[in-house]
Amino acid sequence: MRVTFLNPGDASDPFFDTLVSSMRRAAANLEVELEVIDGHRDHALLRRNARALVERPDPPEYLLLVNEQGLAVEVLPAASARDIKVLLLNEGLMVPDRQTLGSPGERHASWLGELVPDDKRAGYLLARALFEAVRPAHRGRDGKVAVGALGGSFTSSSLLRINGLRQAVAEAGDADVREVVAANWQQDRAGAETARLLQQHPDLAVVWAASDQMALGAAEAIAAAGRVPGRDVLVGGIDWAPFAFAKVREGTFTATVGGHFLDGAWAIVLLYDHHHRPAPGPIAEKSQLAAVTRDNLDAYERLFTRRGQIDFRQFSKVHNPAQPSYRFSVDAVL
Repeated sequence: MRVTFLNPGDASDPFFDTLVSSMRRAAANLEVELEVIDGHRDHALLRRNARALVERPDPPEYLLLVNEQGLAVEVLPAASARDIKVLLLNEGLMVPDRQTLGSPGERHASWLGELVPDDKRAGYLLARALFEAVRPAHRGRDGKVAVGALGGSFTSSSLLRINGLRQAVAEAGDADVREVVAANWQQDRAGAETARLLQQHPDLAVVWAASDQMALGAAEAIAAAGRVPGRDVLVGGIDWAPFAFAKVREGTFTATVGGHFLDGAWAIVLLYDHHHRPAPGPIAEKSQLAAVTRDNLDAYERLFTRRGQIDFRQFSKVHNPAQPSYRFSVDAVL
C-alpha cells in the first residue's frame, strides 16, 4: 500500500519533524510505502503540492492531510474524484468546513475520517499544571493569578486548546485571563506579544502558550524584561518539541503537554488496518496527550528519545485481532 503525507512543515519544524519520524517508524514496521512531501510552512506551496499530487497519472492509494487553513475543502473533493482515500491528521475541520464537506463518506466517498489529538484536554492539562505551580508571590493584590494566553492561528486545534484553558480557569476560580492573543504559532511573534503583555499587565504571572515554540518566544521576552521565566512568570506550551524537555528540566518551562508526535504513527496503523480489514463507518479517533513537569520528566523523556525502538505492530488490530479498541496514548506506549 502507498501512502503520501502532505507535511505542512519540514525537518526544521520541531513538531512535524518528530511526527514524521514516528510515521516513518510505523511505516517500516508495517511495510507501508510512505512518501512525505514538505510544505515548508508555506501555505501556497502546500496547496500546489496538493494539486500536483491529485493530478498525478498514478496517485497514491492513501493521503494523510492536515487541514491547514481549510485545505481539506479544496483537496477532499478532488481526491475523491481520483479515488484517493483521505485521512485527516492533526488538524480537524472547523464548523464552516463541516457544513461544506458533510461527514466522512457522505458526500465524498474516499474520505475515511480523521485522527486528531484531544486538543481541548491538552489546553486544560497545561493550564492545570501551571496553576498547580503557582506560589503566593504570583498572586496580585486581589488574590488572583493574572494569565496571558498565546494562541496559534485561526484553526480548530488552537481554538480547542484555548477552550481547555478557559475550562481550567473556570474550575480554578482564582485565575484571571487578561488577554488571549494570536501569535500564529511563531516564536518571534509570541515574543513580541509577550513583551507587550508584560508592559500592559505588570502583574502577569502565567503565560499559557498553545505551542512550545511560542512558549520559547514568551520565555525569551520575559528574560529580556528582566524577569526570570519559570520563577517570576510561569511558562508552558504544547507539542513536546525536542527542546521543551530541556526547558522543563532547567525550570524555564513549568510544563509541556504532548505526545501527539505519535499521531503520525497512529495514522499509519489506521490506514494499514483499513487497507487489510476495512471496518464499517468512518474513522473517528482521538489521541490522548500527557503533561510533563519536573516530577515525571524522566519517564516521558525516555519515551521521546527511544521512539525509534517502538514496534507499532502491537497497536494494529490486524496484527492483534483480540484488541477491542485502539490505544492511541502516550501511556499505552509506556
